[in-house]
Amino acid sequence: MVRGALAGMLALGCLTTSTLAFERWTLEARGKSGYDAPKLEWVEGKTINEIKNPTIQYALPKFEGDVFWDTINAKPVVPDSIYGEFVQYGYELFVNTQAVIGPEVADPNMRYSGNNLSCNSCHLGAGTAKYAAPLVDNHANFPQYRNRENSLGTMAARVNGCMQRSMNGYPLPAEGKEMKAFLAYIHWLGQGIPVGAKIEGRSLKTVDRKMVQQNAADVKNGAEVYARDCASCHGAEGEGLRRESKDGKPAGYEFPPLWGSDDTYNTGAGMYRTLKAADFIKSTMPKGAPTLSDKDAYDVAAFINDYSHYRTVKLNRQNDFVDPKVRVPDHDQPGPYGPEGSYIFPDEGKTQMDYKVGPYKGIIKQKPAAK
Repeated sequence: MVRGALAGMLALGCLTTSTLAFERWTLEARGKSGYDAPKLEWVEGKTINEIKNPTIQYALPKFEGDVFWDTINAKPVVPDSIYGEFVQYGYELFVNTQAVIGPEVADPNMRYSGNNLSCNSCHLGAGTAKYAAPLVDNHANFPQYRNRENSLGTMAARVNGCMQRSMNGYPLPAEGKEMKAFLAYIHWLGQGIPVGAKIEGRSLKTVDRKMVQQNAADVKNGAEVYARDCASCHGAEGEGLRRESKDGKPAGYEFPPLWGSDDTYNTGAGMYRTLKAADFIKSTMPKGAPTLSDKDAYDVAAFINDYSHYRTVKLNRQNDFVDPKVRVPDHDQPGPYGPEGSYIFPDEGKTQMDYKVGPYKGIIKQKPAAK
């Protein structure tokens, strides 16, 4: 089947954002066989909640080359086995997505991604960078409840969510080689992390939630911030900077486009949401020096995702976050919250623009006190 190009990326993704601005996870050589699993004692007569385990330290599996600065030329150090081959292929898919399953590859049946971004555009350092949407604990935390779909999601479903939204494309076959490779790479990254563990740096840093409750994002200031701090890499019109192909294969972007074409994330991606984008920008941008103030990150996120900027529309977004109790505050579509399932916004007196750019007072709810 020939797959057309669409547009998207689960993250606002500045492709080569430096991780040197963050304290890295410890790098540790582990030999050819990978992680040396610890032995755990089985304690009789107690439950897991009663056991006080010592702190578990996480170190990245070993990479050859610089996975932070030169992801294209780095590679995992893995066993010489079928498992190792799948991990290597998963890494290639992750950092060179456009060259393997992008919209310009020679085989039309491999055009699963609808844009020329890579997974690394958002999950920086090939999914290893702290506070930059890392994937190191994903294997240990799936399956998990997904509020967007209001269902128990698998890791494979999460990958395909990115494919259809951030990559603006099509789902991978569940039993296909590419899906197995993605899952193998994510599994390899998570060596030694126990089920349910929460690793430091797993989430984005957040802009001040009190600020966003009291203030709408200032799109005009966001345009000024973009011109000052972002345009030199991402282009004055958000067009990004493409790499020059050296082997005839699609080379992708050195700095990804943020709007203006089908070659970026679509309106269903997490990065289309103002607060999610603001958190990503605060955590990772500008390249090598994530120093923007919370206000500037908030404002420039609103500017990048402004309704005046073209991007591919993801259909049926009104069916995201159908449970209002777990709806995110910056989802700018109504849901089936009205009489007989009619589509309305959940908060009285709030308009679409309130959900898009704030202020979020009355939308961000105080969590109930634990009983």
